[in-house]
Amino acid sequence: MKAKECQFVAEPPDSILLPKAFIIEKKVIECSRVVSLWIAPLEKNECAFKPGQFLMVYVFGVGEAAISLAGNGGDQGKYFLTVRAVGSVTRAIEQAKEKDILGIRGPFGNGWPIQEASTKDILLIAGGIGLPPLWSTIPFFLQNRSRYGRISLLYGVRTPQDILYKDKLESLSKGKDISVKIAVELATARTWNGHIGNVLNLISHAQFSPPSTIVFVCGPEPMMRFCAYTLLKYGIAKEHIYFSMERNMRCAIGSCGHCQFGPLFLCKNGPVFSYQTIEPFLNIAEI
Repeated sequence: MKAKECQFVAEPPDSILLPKAFIIEKKVIECSRVVSLWIAPLEKNECAFKPGQFLMVYVFGVGEAAISLAGNGGDQGKYFLTVRAVGSVTRAIEQAKEKDILGIRGPFGNGWPIQEASTKDILLIAGGIGLPPLWSTIPFFLQNRSRYGRISLLYGVRTPQDILYKDKLESLSKGKDISVKIAVELATARTWNGHIGNVLNLISHAQFSPPSTIVFVCGPEPMMRFCAYTLLKYGIAKEHIYFSMERNMRCAIGSCGHCQFGPLFLCKNGPVFSYQTIEPFLNIAEI
């Protein structure tokens, strides 16, 4: 797996409320209700992205939804997305065909603190559809492998059929740069020859030094909370654990208030936050 040079930008383009037309160049069915899309701009797109950022994807006649970036589409200005169909917009994206046109705004958000993680051991912990936002970091880590300590990707799914990026994960696991471990909850020795159980159980199998470890976590919110509890027991500091949060986003610029999380706006201040920052708000039912 050869990584391309990653270019970061601090701010989205000027016309942040006006979608740009992108064409679906390639579509791959990952598993039930989950597809990956490679999209390219119809006009020149100068906006690179930072791993962990998201796009607002507009389906004409249906609506708009926030979708995390899984990577670039192979060239500058192209994007790679993975989408699970859970609502009207994401169902429409799942049903879209190659050559169809989507409206794109962004990228938005702060992204993962991968620069700040330099010299540290890295744990990437993903649950289910939480893998794509973390996958966007992989090319950068591979491109800049010497800057980091040990890197482990821990990935949990419900069934073997739910595993995303099977070929990519197999290719990554064959290398020595990033350790890959996968846990399947609902499986038997006949259906799965790897670890059976919760992704949290994989933490004990990873190699890292707690005082100098940075953790990126993405998945269902309960899974992320319990992940933080487990990591704290290992001695990892709250400020070194980062979550990618999800809420209903509309404007993506902090104006509409739909994604407000306590005093924070996920679209503007996030979607990536340290556990230290958001811990006070995670157990408040109204948020």
